[in-house]
Amino acid sequence: MAKKKKSDPTRGDMDSIRLPNRKEIYSLNTPKHRGLAINQYAESLFSKDDGYHQGKFERAIHYEDPAMNLNDPRLDAEDEQEEDFSDFNAREVPKATGLNRGVKLGSQYVKKKTIVIWCVVAVSFLLAMMFAFPPIVSDDVDNTTSVEKNIFEKMSMTELKAHASTHYSIGSEKAFNSEKKENYRTVRLAFSAKNLSPFKVEIPKFVLTKIDPRYSDKVAYISMAQTDSKGEQIPVVIPGFSSKKFEVDVLMNIEDMDSEQFNEAVRSMVISTEGMNKKVFGMSLKCVPSYVFVSNSIELDLD
Repeated sequence: MAKKKKSDPTRGDMDSIRLPNRKEIYSLNTPKHRGLAINQYAESLFSKDDGYHQGKFERAIHYEDPAMNLNDPRLDAEDEQEEDFSDFNAREVPKATGLNRGVKLGSQYVKKKTIVIWCVVAVSFLLAMMFAFPPIVSDDVDNTTSVEKNIFEKMSMTELKAHASTHYSIGSEKAFNSEKKENYRTVRLAFSAKNLSPFKVEIPKFVLTKIDPRYSDKVAYISMAQTDSKGEQIPVVIPGFSSKKFEVDVLMNIEDMDSEQFNEAVRSMVISTEGMNKKVFGMSLKCVPSYVFVSNSIELDLD
């Protein structure tokens, strides 16, 4: 009986080659060997180069290689930013001192500087009230009257015009166009003044500030009702924190005027103080003028 030759692994031997088994090949397509359909789809994506999302080793190397990280300018910027934040955190916030310190008022804090500003404004307002604010002047309608008197009793028209221009406040020279005494009326306006400051107020005279243009040539002059022996106006003096009543005379030419026009002219007048001052510790300080609107309720009888 012939003996079988032993196969040498170092030498080629055709006896080890055999045909593939078809049954085994077909069994590889079963889920047991190939897995589920989802896995097969995933395998098909990553086994080809046409997948949309593909990993790259270069990116991993870029972030993992310490040598490459040192050369990345973006990482250098991040390091600088971190250093800036650390410097900011280490920086000390200056404490409020002096007028910037807060004072608790109610439920909130207010800077001392703000409180000082409020106090300065309040004191300035009080000082303005005391030194410059004028007295409050109001009409005394019940005591306002119309007086008929002979203005040519002691002087002629020429002398009257010269005297009025020297001592009184002239309204219009055209008002002195008649030499008949019946063509003139003296309107005595009564007022009440209240001085709200602690200093004495002195009102030397009043002037005509405004009147209806239709009657601008009807006011001859304005003067204080009280005058001395020389015809000089006697100033109105109002002590501090007190009131005083006084009167102002307005000489009007009523030629060709009826009672309605006469009253309209009087009611349209606005008069104001001139040269008013306050006596403060022996000094005279100029004061803001007071403007007085003649009351619309005045009703005077021309006859």
